[in-house]
Amino acid sequence: MKNDNSPAAARGRAEKVFFCLNPGRGNAVKGEDIRRLTGLPDRAMRKALESLRRGGVVICADEAGYYLPETPGELRAYVQQEQHRLDAVALNLESARELLEGG
Repeated sequence: MKNDNSPAAARGRAEKVFFCLNPGRGNAVKGEDIRRLTGLPDRAMRKALESLRRGGVVICADEAGYYLPETPGELRAYVQQEQHRLDAVALNLESARELLEGG
């Protein structure tokens, strides 16, 4: 029996998720629809998305759902959104580090 956590199984899950994605924000797919189409639970779907992204696939995500960027504007908006998230995490870490250092 094939190990469900094998690299081949992980690639198969990532491929299933990739084929659910469409170009353009207007064609975004909600996570619940990806789960329904692939039969994957939420955590497995998210891990597959992470694997695709780490493999170099740019997958945008916002309130519309998940999609492949179709225009420079969509990509720019996604980069800006992610930069805001990164800045917020950096501020949270700064406060935590100050507390850790006794400040």
